[in-house]
Amino acid sequence: MALQILVPRYRENPNEKVYSLYHGVSSDGRTVTALTKASADRNRLEPVKTYGAPLPRGQGGQIATIILGGMETSLAEVRDILAAKQEKKFVPRRSGNEIADMCRFVLERRNEAILAARKSAYPARRKKTVRLLLPVGYTMRQTSVPGLRLRVRA
Repeated sequence: MALQILVPRYRENPNEKVYSLYHGVSSDGRTVTALTKASADRNRLEPVKTYGAPLPRGQGGQIATIILGGMETSLAEVRDILAAKQEKKFVPRRSGNEIADMCRFVLERRNEAILAARKSAYPARRKKTVRLLLPVGYTMRQTSVPGLRLRVRA
């Protein structure tokens, strides 16, 4: 039997690119979250497993959630997808839209972050007022023609 260390070996970086995330049931009946990411020397992919409490006897439902990031999604985005999946009630069905839904979720989240960054970077500017300075003793008067004003000596 191999010794398994249950202490996290790394500090979480939310911007770190991850390959995949598996959250489900392990072979011994406990819950497991396996995060596959590039190793420290960047030569291979290594899974980092975190085990949870054993499932109560007779509990059923969704066996696992696997999220494929493909080294283009960050750890924070993958965790958001997992949280969104866990919030929904499990309905057993098969569809090819699950991957497209995950991609759409990540796209919407990225767009919201970009819009928020743009909004905070460029605050609303006041419109510049244009002032026409007239010599002393002159005023602008409206004429009968719309949009035409004349400078008149007062």
